[in-house]
Amino acid sequence: MHWDYRVFFEDGIYTIRTVYYDDSGAIAACSEKESAPFGESLEELQEELNLLQEALKKQVLSASDLPNKGDRPKAKRGKSLQAVRQQLGWQSEVAKGN
Repeated sequence: MHWDYRVFFEDGIYTIRTVYYDDSGAIAACSEKESAPFGESLEELQEELNLLQEALKKQVLSASDLPNKGDRPKAKRGKSLQAVRQQLGWQSEVAKGN
């Protein structure tokens, strides 16, 4: 399963949400709330902003593009956020003990 950010048009406004895809690339689910940029450093915040901007280059989605709740596959649990950050070398200075 992988994810990215996508633009949604709902109730007359545009929002960006996190969309999750199954192994075949079909939309499996999306976040209930809009996504907002965040980061533990300015570099992480910039990367997050870049990912959000990439969503503007993709087709706009609506609720009708999402599978019904009963049709969604069960997600396999993956690595923790901390494990992924360590793998990518994104440890914060606080976590490093500096």
